[in-house]
Amino acid sequence: MPTRLAICCWILLAGVAITPASASDDKPAQRNVRLTYTCDLAKLPVDAKVVDLWIPIPSDNERQTIRLVNGDALGPGRITVDKKFGNRMYYRRFTAADLPGADSAGDNRAPLKVEFVYDVEVREATVAAAKELISTRQETPAPEFAPYLGDSSMIPIQGRITALASEMNLPPGEPLRAGRKIYDYLIDTMVYNYVARGAGTGNAVWACDSKTGDCTDYHSVFIGVCRSRGIPADHVFGLPIPPDKPEGIIKFCHCWARFWVADVGWIPIDASRADKYPADREYYFGTLGSTWITLAHGRDVVLEPPQQGKPINMFDEPYAEVDGHPLAHVAWQGHYQDRPATPPAP
Repeated sequence: MPTRLAICCWILLAGVAITPASASDDKPAQRNVRLTYTCDLAKLPVDAKVVDLWIPIPSDNERQTIRLVNGDALGPGRITVDKKFGNRMYYRRFTAADLPGADSAGDNRAPLKVEFVYDVEVREATVAAAKELISTRQETPAPEFAPYLGDSSMIPIQGRITALASEMNLPPGEPLRAGRKIYDYLIDTMVYNYVARGAGTGNAVWACDSKTGDCTDYHSVFIGVCRSRGIPADHVFGLPIPPDKPEGIIKFCHCWARFWVADVGWIPIDASRADKYPADREYYFGTLGSTWITLAHGRDVVLEPPQQGKPINMFDEPYAEVDGHPLAHVAWQGHYQDRPATPPAP
C-alpha cells in the first residue's frame, strides 16, 4: 500500500511447526539475508529543541532469528518494549546539542540518519491443522488475549462488522473453520486495489462497504469479524524479501493477519495475497513464507516511552515527535542481500 503500508500491501506463532510446505518452487523454505534498515529525519525545524524517535525493531520468534550487527554504533539510544503488544523498538531522544545544524537553504536542519544492520534467518512456517481444516473447539481466551478481542480506532466491532459476521453464517463453536470461511469470503467478494481512495489505513468499516483496498483493509475486516465472534485476531506487519531477487531495496511493508484457536495456537492468513495470486489460495491459509521479515504487530500502539501524540494506528515504520508534536513523516528504506546460511553450532 504505497500510502503507508505495502505495495504488495509477532509473537508468531505459538504451536506452529516449521515445514517446507510451499505452493510453488519460488517460495524457499529458508532465507538468510543481510538487512540494512535506514531511517532519515529530514525537514526538522531549525528551532527544534527536542526530537524523540522510535524505530520498530524485528524480534526473534519461532519463524525468524535476528542478530543486530552494528549495535555498538547506534549511539546513546536504547531498545524498549511496548507494554500492550510486546513490540521491540529503538528509542532515542535528541536534544538541541545533538541535532545537526541548518541545511544549505537555512530553512531546516540538515537530515539526521540512523542505520541498523541485521543478519536475518527467516523460515517458512505452516500450521498443519489449518491445512487439514480440523474440527476445533472455542473456549474463553485467557486474559492475555484481551488486546486481540476488542475494538481499535479503525476496527469497531459493533455495527457494520457485527452485521457482516451475521451475514456470513459462521459455524458456531468452530473457530478454525470460521476463520477459513471469513478468509474465503474476503477473497470471493473483495477486489484488491491499493490505490482506491480510502485504501491503506485499515478502516474495517470502509473496507466492508467499498469491498476493495489493500492488505491492511482486507485484514482489518478479517480481524473485526473474528473478534466479533470471540476469536482473538491480530494484525502483523513485515518487510518483503522477494525470492526472485538475491538483493534489493525495500520501500514498503506488507501485512497479514493471524487468529488464535484453542489447542492449535496462532494461525497466519494472507487474504490479500491470495486474492492477487489465486493459485496460492490454499497456501496463504495457514502458511507464512520465508519472503517476509516480521517487524511489528497490533493496532493503536502506545510506544515505550509513551509518545505525546495519539496511539499509532500501525507501527510499521519509524515515528518521531519534535518538541512533543508528531513529525509528519519519517523516511525509511531497507536493503537486503542474500548471505550464506549460518552453520550449526558445534
